[in-house]
Amino acid sequence: MKKDLLFEGAVAGHMNHIYDNGEMTFGELKQLLQMASDGKLSGTEKTDGQNIFLSFNVKTGRAVAARNKGQLKQGGLDADELDSFFANHPSQALRYSFVEALEAFEEEVKSIDIDTQERIFGPDANIYFNTEVMNPGNPEAPEGDPRASGTTNVIPYDKKTLLIHRVGHAEFDKQTGRKTDLDINDNFDILDRALINSATDDPSSFSVETNPVRKLSPLQDKKVIKSTMESVANLMGDIGVSDADTINDYVMGQAVPEIEALNLDDKTSRLVLQRVMKIPGPEGKVPGVNNITRGMPTEIKQSISSYVKGFNYAAYTLDLQRVLHDFSVAMVGTIDSSFINDNEKQIRFLQDEVDQTIERIRSGDNERAQTELEKQMIKLKNVGGINTPSEGFVFDFNGVTYKFTGNFAPTNQILGMERFNRFGPIDSRETGEEPVKAETGPLTIALFPGSFKPPHKGHVLAAEALAEDADIIYIFVSAPQLSGRSLKSGATISADQAIQCWNTMIDKSPIKNKAKVMVGPEGVASPMMTAINFIQHQPSPDNLYAAPENATVVLGVGAKGSDAERYGGKIMEKSKEMRPDLTVVTRAVGPFTHSQDYLNLLSEHPTIAGMLNKGRGRASSEELSDEERLEGKIADRQMYHASDMRDFIDLAAEDPIGVEFLKDFVYRDEDALAVLGILGINPADNKESPEDQVEEPELDADGLREMIEKSLEKMLQEEFRAQKTPKGRPDSGKFQNSMKSRLSKAHATYLDMGRKDLTKHGGGFHLDRPKDVSNAFLAEEQDEIDEISAMSAGAVEGSSGGFNFNKKDKKRMKKQLEQEQQLRKTIRIGLREFFDNKQKESNNLIDYVIQEHSLRLNLREMILSEAASEDPTVDVADSTGINTLKDLLKNSNVLSTLRNVYKTLTTDEDQKMSFRAHIIKWAQDTLAPVRLNDVKPEDNEPDPIAEAVGIDVAGIDTEPADIEKMIDADDGSEKVDTVEPEEEVMKPISGADTTGRNKAERVYPVIEKSIVDYYGELDNPEDQEMFYDYLIANLKLYFDKWDGEMSTTVEEPTNDEYEQAKQAV
Repeated sequence: MKKDLLFEGAVAGHMNHIYDNGEMTFGELKQLLQMASDGKLSGTEKTDGQNIFLSFNVKTGRAVAARNKGQLKQGGLDADELDSFFANHPSQALRYSFVEALEAFEEEVKSIDIDTQERIFGPDANIYFNTEVMNPGNPEAPEGDPRASGTTNVIPYDKKTLLIHRVGHAEFDKQTGRKTDLDINDNFDILDRALINSATDDPSSFSVETNPVRKLSPLQDKKVIKSTMESVANLMGDIGVSDADTINDYVMGQAVPEIEALNLDDKTSRLVLQRVMKIPGPEGKVPGVNNITRGMPTEIKQSISSYVKGFNYAAYTLDLQRVLHDFSVAMVGTIDSSFINDNEKQIRFLQDEVDQTIERIRSGDNERAQTELEKQMIKLKNVGGINTPSEGFVFDFNGVTYKFTGNFAPTNQILGMERFNRFGPIDSRETGEEPVKAETGPLTIALFPGSFKPPHKGHVLAAEALAEDADIIYIFVSAPQLSGRSLKSGATISADQAIQCWNTMIDKSPIKNKAKVMVGPEGVASPMMTAINFIQHQPSPDNLYAAPENATVVLGVGAKGSDAERYGGKIMEKSKEMRPDLTVVTRAVGPFTHSQDYLNLLSEHPTIAGMLNKGRGRASSEELSDEERLEGKIADRQMYHASDMRDFIDLAAEDPIGVEFLKDFVYRDEDALAVLGILGINPADNKESPEDQVEEPELDADGLREMIEKSLEKMLQEEFRAQKTPKGRPDSGKFQNSMKSRLSKAHATYLDMGRKDLTKHGGGFHLDRPKDVSNAFLAEEQDEIDEISAMSAGAVEGSSGGFNFNKKDKKRMKKQLEQEQQLRKTIRIGLREFFDNKQKESNNLIDYVIQEHSLRLNLREMILSEAASEDPTVDVADSTGINTLKDLLKNSNVLSTLRNVYKTLTTDEDQKMSFRAHIIKWAQDTLAPVRLNDVKPEDNEPDPIAEAVGIDVAGIDTEPADIEKMIDADDGSEKVDTVEPEEEVMKPISGADTTGRNKAERVYPVIEKSIVDYYGELDNPEDQEMFYDYLIANLKLYFDKWDGEMSTTVEEPTNDEYEQAKQAV
């Protein structure tokens, strides 16, 4: 953490989201997520206030404040000076908030004895503490009084609070305004104890408090962590990275295919990758575009330059950001703010305020605000996503400070559009001004072509992912010329029905207002061809199927199978030739997976599971090997398949269980019936048969086989005995009379005219047949025939004139029916018990696999090599010397080289101490001759630029989007004259351990040239001094950090046999 503070340009700085650290491995990421879910992270609440640094001057008895380094050099501003400084500030509420908070701080510190004051703040206000001013305002103040309005952005706190954070404090050198290496943790502890009773509930004055340490509550809904882990594993599987790989590796896995598409040779491709990923070459420098393209044809130069210029690191982590954002929202939802009495009340207040703001923006005429609103709604989804009145949670993990912020960011953006007029008046009709039109610059258009017969939830989630950074998304549905996709029942799904299903499911989706679902132009049935024509045909205002000029077109494809290869090299080449004005990129999204409820339901119905995939079934996660699980492979059963959805649509017409399965294929549960209605399918009634409603006794599964065998044997003995035909009486109805005459004639024609000589030796037909005797003559013509007991015994009892059964027949049939029902019940109970046991066995196997997998991950975590944890998006400092040092440590192998060797010195501490002492001394000696040649100004000569420019962060966090505004261009100044190191620099330290010295002697020449090269770029004396001081400080800090890593030991397992053999030796 101290390392982070050294690189902050202003007094306060930026804090990482968990996806910001490109050097974090996925194994570490999973460990962090699991710890958060289990409630094992400790930290502090992130507050929504204005940042300011405070100290106390023991000599004058006045508290002082600083907002920038210029004020730090002056020794800080007391309350009167601070009031004058903010006298002309546009926010007078901020002015009074800072002054009143400083005065409250002064009063509390004055109550501490002088000796303790000096121990906390130093003899001359040397130590400053990082604080936050939270002021909800005073509604009782007179009208027009600036004290009436608060200074918080979003969170409506209950009282005015000056909150002292637990991190970010430092001692500052008044001559330079820079932080020193002094560890002031003890100073904070003393201050914390001194202010233990300083809090107050008086709303008219500031309550001076320290931010309490708290544990993040565990997630109650374990589906969140399971879903998050599965999604992370899916993303890892898509790119082919493992737990040992970093987020940077994940980005490179996506960038490499794009670079290969430029059709460059291997060497040039590697250089381009080094350039965009800021990977230093053998000389310790990131290759410049000019060096890469020197001597190449103009067309290739332009292609490489365009790719490098358009490379956006954050764009490659969007899917990961979305997954981790949803997890952060769930985690922040467990936080109740310590600075709000009624959290539920404030949640409702925020939800209502945001809901009303959304309604005003949507009903207004400010198109730019409406466009921005839809972007923010993709993150927020709905106002129900506001689940806490806290801004977030700040915590440390592996030496790096991170934050969970949930939906605070989109909430802040939505409310800020109206509060701060970010895009002008929301509704010009109220102000009389001209309405604000949407920006007419180049559009970003996402294309999502597919058959979608029918569309399912996976498709909708993919469309949401594609639309996240697009102005509009076109969803092209196939329109076959002959017919649509057929169901097993024979019904077909047409293009129109597919479009209706799409519109139904996205009706409540965040992309509702930016998605257009349509078929291609007349004569073009293939959605792929429609997408290809879109990027190849010339633009026309009347042609919706051709991209507008200068647009960026994102071609969306699925991540499974060969989807990502649909747009081959020839297609892209022709598009560049036909439409050079377009920027065309492909983006694979997904795969998105089913919920655990669906998978459990499928496991409970193995027969249904077996009918999927044309009767072959879908492979489950239990069938994956350990290696496949570790690689993040996704089981086929977990993925969405349109063919499975069609099977469940057919099943829904026959069995209500089909509707339950179908609910997991649609965006919302209620969409299942809507889709069935669109397709003209009537779902089966949800009724149980009388049999299923009978309470059934428990059965021992071990006796199932014996019971079935005995029941069948008994039934067979009774069923296959000779039985007499039931007697009936003739009838003289119209039907019978007609049939008698026809049958009698037919019998005479077909039976009596045969050759009787063939039966003279005896046989079945040697006797004359009886005339006009047949059961058909006994049939009764009636309007209704009553069935008995579901006809399961195979007999019917007619009304008068039908079959008449005697009491013995009825008794026998009733007994047979009861036996058959009992047999069915026995078999059903036995089978249920059998499958329940199978399910338990399967669950035990799953638990075993999960435990084994968890153990593997834990063991892997114990041996993972921790990479340098610097954040690639840290703000640029206000010193070129520090920025150059950052480049050295980030873009060279200095740290990794030292770390790898240092961590091999494990015999004793003297080796490590010798190694680090030699490295630090030689670094100082290396720069000594270079520094002697530099002319240093007088110490008391002021720097006019530093004095004139004060960096005031105004309490606003710098987001990654702001960092990306920097223009990354190569100015050709790749070569810098440097001073070559002299051989005599590497002098050994007398008395130091020789092993450590030898290791240092071997490794130092590897890093020496990089240090001299980067230092040689600096000409300004102050920059050189900053580089020198901070290099030595950072080397020491990194050695301390690596010591901490090496301090964790794992006890080696042993056993009695080993101990006995050891003693015997």
